[in-house]
Amino acid sequence: MAVDRNVIQAFAEANGINIPEERLDLVLRQYQSFLRTLQTIDSVAPARETDPAITFTTTLPSFSAGSTGGSK
Repeated sequence: MAVDRNVIQAFAEANGINIPEERLDLVLRQYQSFLRTLQTIDSVAPARETDPAITFTTTLPSFSAGSTGGSK
């Protein structure tokens, strides 16, 4: 999708944001930079055996003093 000043203005209006005309070019450049960054991230192909950087658990940590984090 080609992003131009009209698209930025439409995104802003859809989200209830008013961007002054004199700032549209700056916001457009920032958004285009963001899209290039996303393309760079998407181009990285980690090996299948790469472990995820974030792990999930169904057990909530205990924040009380002296707790070992186990459930009772």
